Amino acid sequence: MRNNRTAYLPVLASAFAVSWMIVGSPYRAVAQAPAPSAQPPAGQAPAASPGATAEAPAEPPTEAERLIDAAIKKIAAVKSVSADLQQNVKMLGQKFEIKGRYLKAPASKVYLKMSISGLPGSTGTMLQVCDGEVLWDYQQILEAQEYRRLSVKPIFERLNSPDIDPVMRDQVLGGLGFAGPETLLLGLRKSIKFDQKEEGDWQGMPVYILRGTWRNREGLIGPDQQPVRPIGWLPAYVPSQANLYIGKENGWPYKLELLGKVASPVMNAESNRRRGPDGRIQGRPNDEKPEPPSEILLIYSNVQLNPTIRPEEFAFQAPANANVQDNTEVITKTLDNAINMQAMQKRAEAAKKEGSVLEQPLEIPTPSATPEPPK
Repeated sequence: MRNNRTAYLPVLASAFAVSWMIVGSPYRAVAQAPAPSAQPPAGQAPAASPGATAEAPAEPPTEAERLIDAAIKKIAAVKSVSADLQQNVKMLGQKFEIKGRYLKAPASKVYLKMSISGLPGSTGTMLQVCDGEVLWDYQQILEAQEYRRLSVKPIFERLNSPDIDPVMRDQVLGGLGFAGPETLLLGLRKSIKFDQKEEGDWQGMPVYILRGTWRNREGLIGPDQQPVRPIGWLPAYVPSQANLYIGKENGWPYKLELLGKVASPVMNAESNRRRGPDGRIQGRPNDEKPEPPSEILLIYSNVQLNPTIRPEEFAFQAPANANVQDNTEVITKTLDNAINMQAMQKRAEAAKKEGSVLEQPLEIPTPSATPEPPK
């Protein structure tokens, strides 16, 4: 998967769209999850890679970021949810809309249906539904249809292992679709520095309005796959401002805006000029029309927290003639390998901490008195 944050922007605006728009399937989520990283022994600093610089100490969270951290905990603790969602995207000359419904209930029951419209010659629907036993993933793009199923219990057994790498566990859960809006907030918290806070109202509900910008520009690229400039004004097609509306009481992210900005005529002309492989600007300032500013809007509506949801809402069965892919065994084997690697690493670290047997002092027992021969 390329580190292309511009391509990830619609995903950032809707964490639920990850498995459809980027990941594509739970299998890919596992296949692309990182292997367990080697950790240094206790008390030993990690070795620096060639050319690496020491990381700056983490900045203390702003007041706005503390509100997001509290919201993540509140949402993760919610047992059941029913909500509608809508995402509107204007970017790089394209305009499309995603509408969907999200349900969550205890015992790993999840329902998410999303439909996309507005793209020329392209329509699609994605459905992920789990009754606690089997996770179904249905995708329909134009006339093409795909059905995938996973038996989730053996996968959960491995994800609950104390030897599973936490990063891999989170990525697999997110790819499977069991992570909710808290994943959206986690992604925003890592990528955006929210440093402004105000109180407001959203559809009659008291909310905090939090505003921020990118923490850094690493991974931001343009439509020609060239990185954006490390300093200066961002091109209008790259959203540079984030506005997040979260409920004051429940922390729910009711609205998210990611907006591009239009620079002055001179700056806008230069920012839209293409760069060659050597990074130099090509062409004249007025040889291309400036891109309009991008707009990504995500809204949750009809949000009900902790409602009673009927089990029938999570029922699904593929048609008898459907070609169903089952990647349960592939995923469990991948997780088994990761668990074994992590367990071996822990044993090696424990052995190193205790010290080599050759380095331990030998205890020589005191010889006993020689018995007298019988008379």
